[in-house]
Amino acid sequence: MLVTVHLDAIPAPPGEAVAGTVILVILVVAALVVVSWIALVERRRRLVVAASSALAWISELNARWGEFVATRPSIDCDFEVRVESKGKFDRFNLESHLASSVLEYEGWFEQEIRSRLDAMSHFDTYCSNVEAIASARLGNSGDRRVSPTQFARIEAKEFARRRFEYPVPLAQVSATVRYTSPQGKNSYADQLEWDFDQLRQGLETARAARARMSTARAMRQRERNLMTASVRMNVLQRDSFRCQMCGATASDGATLHIDHIVPISRGGRTSLENLQTLCDSCNLGKSNRFVG
Repeated sequence: MLVTVHLDAIPAPPGEAVAGTVILVILVVAALVVVSWIALVERRRRLVVAASSALAWISELNARWGEFVATRPSIDCDFEVRVESKGKFDRFNLESHLASSVLEYEGWFEQEIRSRLDAMSHFDTYCSNVEAIASARLGNSGDRRVSPTQFARIEAKEFARRRFEYPVPLAQVSATVRYTSPQGKNSYADQLEWDFDQLRQGLETARAARARMSTARAMRQRERNLMTASVRMNVLQRDSFRCQMCGATASDGATLHIDHIVPISRGGRTSLENLQTLCDSCNLGKSNRFVG
């Protein structure tokens, strides 16, 4: 006769049951100890927070300075351009493109940069106030329900936790150029990226270049305005109404012009020493070159 025995129906030996019960009890007791310890630590922390004048002062300081020293989001943007040939891709000046693109949105970038510089500046003042509070208030409070050593340790830890972190300015401003061949077989991309300091420097450099161009244009216009009718006549009379390059005169059918020897575009001035009479053919051939 075949007898089937179900092992799970066999009662466990008394020793194993006792061991399992003991382990369960130990785990329960350990959990209760941990929970009790956490509750005790939290109670001490709350007592210290409630009694500490240093924590009260730094909390009030944070409420006043929070919006001024808060870390701003990163300044992120990408100026992408696509070109229609591999040659243009190879010659593309990413630095010039990025500088001109940033300058195009100058007001917005200036505002974003300034807000972060202001936060850094305010943070110095904030730190001075924090140090003053720490020097005058830390260690001067207590609660009889917490030992002085524990109180000081918890207070110092909570004080450090409440202190704002330095508002590190971040930026990821880039220019990207792309080219894809007509059949789409080849694709090319190149990128130039500026961080916050490079963005600041790039904007200042672009502004300086614009200012130089503006100043140069203004100076060129000023020199052109100095070319009056009397100046023209003085030069013609001095040069005997004759082209100083080929010798042609009006009687030869030449149209006479007053030319800047050193062109205005190259810094030449409108003065008698820098002016000469040229016929139209010689003046056209000279263009804006300096012919010494």
